[in-house]
Amino acid sequence: MIRYRLGAGAASVRWAMSPIHEVVSLAQLLTEPRRHAMFRPWLRRRHLHLSHPDLRALTVFMADGAYRPDFLDPSPMTSEPTFEEGMDALLSAPADQTYAELVDAVRGRGAAMGRRLLDDPERARSEAAGALRRLWDTVVEPEWVGMRQALRAELLDRAIQVNREGLRAVLPRLHPSAACEDDTVTVEKPVDIDVDCPQGLILVPSLFITDRVQCTTSDRWTPAIYYPASGRYLWAAPPTPRSLHRLLGATRARILTALTTPLQTTAVAALVNVSVPTASEHLAILRDAGLVDCSRAGRTAVYELTEAGRTLLTAASPRP
Repeated sequence: MIRYRLGAGAASVRWAMSPIHEVVSLAQLLTEPRRHAMFRPWLRRRHLHLSHPDLRALTVFMADGAYRPDFLDPSPMTSEPTFEEGMDALLSAPADQTYAELVDAVRGRGAAMGRRLLDDPERARSEAAGALRRLWDTVVEPEWVGMRQALRAELLDRAIQVNREGLRAVLPRLHPSAACEDDTVTVEKPVDIDVDCPQGLILVPSLFITDRVQCTTSDRWTPAIYYPASGRYLWAAPPTPRSLHRLLGATRARILTALTTPLQTTAVAALVNVSVPTASEHLAILRDAGLVDCSRAGRTAVYELTEAGRTLLTAASPRP
């Protein structure tokens, strides 16, 4: 079990997102795609982009059961850091930390692997950072606006829940292995570690992990727990209340339901299996009806439900 000792209690816990963590977790996912069927439609959609980046310098750390160096995934310094800030932290990790974590990463993986990574640790780190950047530039960054909106919604929801019910009630919802008792957060793991948290503990939702939590315990970073985010309708559309089909038409009903998570037009089209122009036309109709709203970040349009849209969806959903 990992025990995070907070000192000041729940006030020492903060929530954040991490773009660099999403890229690292995507790289991990690419080494085990059959494990997570929910991502398959998205992976197929991004196939042409995923087939180009050379990720070997990064995926070398993703072997099953192997230790993945913490320097690849620095804890977020703010609630919404940029990818570039994460890269700066990665590349500025002290040399002794880099070497020590590479030693752990190559343990039991053969002499050739050890020589490859330990003869020049700075090069190994630099090449891994280059692979991270290629994966960000070609695959994640083009869809980051929608991902960021989903993570923002997660952070807001969890903050409201903690304020209303307390951290002890909320933690098990993040993952069954997590719990809180007095001033200590615990995570069930096959290790026995006590971690003091003088700078607090960071809880980070992740869109690319689904069935586990990931814990950092290094004294180089603020301790963090990465848990599966609830904004997974980026990957697979939720069930549509059948009562909406006759009211809105099947396609618009599916789009309205998919927008439980804010999405870009291309993501909407992929989730409901229509062309982008068709999705745009239906979104315009839903927007004119006051059921969805549109915001822009540069050239990227992101759609989300209005209060009227959420009310309609709630009213149409089957009662438990």
